Amino acid sequence: MSPRRIFFILGLVPLASLAFAKFYLEDIQLLEPCPYCMLQRGIMVLFTMVFWLSAIFVGQGSRFFSFISMILTLVVGVLGVFISGKHILLQLNPSDESFGCTQTTLAITEVFDYQIVKDILSTGGDCSVVDWTFLSLSIPMWTAILTVLLTFLGIVVNLIARKRVSRDRWLR
Repeated sequence: MSPRRIFFILGLVPLASLAFAKFYLEDIQLLEPCPYCMLQRGIMVLFTMVFWLSAIFVGQGSRFFSFISMILTLVVGVLGVFISGKHILLQLNPSDESFGCTQTTLAITEVFDYQIVKDILSTGGDCSVVDWTFLSLSIPMWTAILTVLLTFLGIVVNLIARKRVSRDRWLR
């Protein structure tokens, strides 16, 4: 299978996780997302964008774009693990106010002073409450696992794509 097809398929995985969160967890289970959940959804959208852009540019055989794609995948993955890790830490230490999601929300809305960012991050869910689990893992734990898996697969596919390109087509 070509790297282009693999990237398109990898781009569908975060979209499927978003659809699961929206339609099952919100509409059927009636769970309200917290600000960290909304940030993690944003990370999944970024993964989809990186993978689909990679499918367009890396699929054409460019070592340069493959390198850029690896860097973007790694940056989005590290950011996603950081946000998920902070959410997990908040859920494991619910009484500790220093990790509260209101401080993070205020800091983000001060930097990005846009109404849409304020609307997205002003959801009413509590970040420290574990509302739903599957196999004894909460939503941010599953998101962290998915983030690590997508980062690993994205880097591996980029490495495979780089090896398939000959040296004389480095910038093509």
